[in-house]
Amino acid sequence: MSTWALIPIKGFDRGKSRLSEVLSPEERELLARELFEHVVQVLREAPNVDGIAVVSDSPNARDHAERLGLLALSDPPGKPGLARVVDDALRQLANRGATKAIVCMSDLPDLTSDDIASVARALTEVEVVLVPDRLGQGTNVIALAPPTVLPSCLGHEDSLLRHLARARELGLTVNVQLSSGIAFDVDDPVDLARFRER
Repeated sequence: MSTWALIPIKGFDRGKSRLSEVLSPEERELLARELFEHVVQVLREAPNVDGIAVVSDSPNARDHAERLGLLALSDPPGKPGLARVVDDALRQLANRGATKAIVCMSDLPDLTSDDIASVARALTEVEVVLVPDRLGQGTNVIALAPPTVLPSCLGHEDSLLRHLARARELGLTVNVQLSSGIAFDVDDPVDLARFRER
């Protein structure tokens, strides 16, 4: 049994565009990198994660991931949406022997190894674990056993409901976890203000 974590990321210089009114390009790049490196560190500390992969269309982001000792995967050709990027990367991980996968967004400043351990434990009993964002609409973590069991619905604001509906159509067992450490992501100026107040 092998559990891999997958982090989809944009180039750090293109991340956090919704913060452009309050942060300079340099500040946004620094924030995106800082949040990503926190997620990587947490996944490294999680006892249930055997390997960590990054998927990105940015050569600089992939180079940075490799310098951190991560597996760096490229987006498929063309201009694929996030769902196709993730599905393609999960297929690659399955081909490398992964039997389970935890897809984790790169901007979760409150994420802890206990959060990941809880998701991994739930994945021993069901095929799909979904952890929503704080609005209960998006999906900040998806865990899958096997990695290709559920086509991704990421990239939609209501991805949680889409994932649930698709899992139901496929007859999959699902656990929805509520986790404050996973729910908080830094997307807009309100999130940034909350992040800075911690």
